[in-house]
Amino acid sequence: MVNKLRKELTQRQRKALQVIETFVLEHGFPPTIRELGRRLGLANPSAVFKHVLSLERKGYLRREGGELRLAGFSTPLDSRVRVPLVGVAPAGRAQEVFDSLGESVDVPEWMLGRRENVFCIRVAGKSMVDAYIDDGDRVLLERTNTAQSGEMVVARLDDGSVTLKRLRRENGRILLVPENSEFAPLEVKELRVVGRVVGLLRKY
Repeated sequence: MVNKLRKELTQRQRKALQVIETFVLEHGFPPTIRELGRRLGLANPSAVFKHVLSLERKGYLRREGGELRLAGFSTPLDSRVRVPLVGVAPAGRAQEVFDSLGESVDVPEWMLGRRENVFCIRVAGKSMVDAYIDDGDRVLLERTNTAQSGEMVVARLDDGSVTLKRLRRENGRILLVPENSEFAPLEVKELRVVGRVVGLLRKY
């Protein structure tokens, strides 16, 4: 990332650059001045903007359309992949609503890695809120029929309905466990995994 031709950074500037890089990798888009200030512990937006200008002058950042860009760094926004949106998966009581919508969503390429068979579902319900998956969120899944204990999966139940839960295998039992104490785990005799969770898309 660091180019030797660029000017040296102060400790505070280096910290700001690290925060911006980390935020982009985590979220797929750059932080706002207010968010950057919060993460740097700076309440004054002018002080934050001063660091941004310094990084820009020294060749580490550029601004495009009011957003920050890391110079010489291909951000997730620059490379996207279209993923099919197949329907709604309940995070609550299981339902038969996992139908193809014929739609798609654009996903940052870095979120997929080398995975190829990925699809997106919209979540309905609040049984996974303690895993930071809320009603209305869009979740990326890798299509598979196997999963490890502890992974979050969309599973098809005996009656044909589907549900989003965390898979637990305990003493020969197969449990689909919610991440919300208001919901009870589901025990199934046969596990039918539709896909395992690999990412979360959320718009605030």
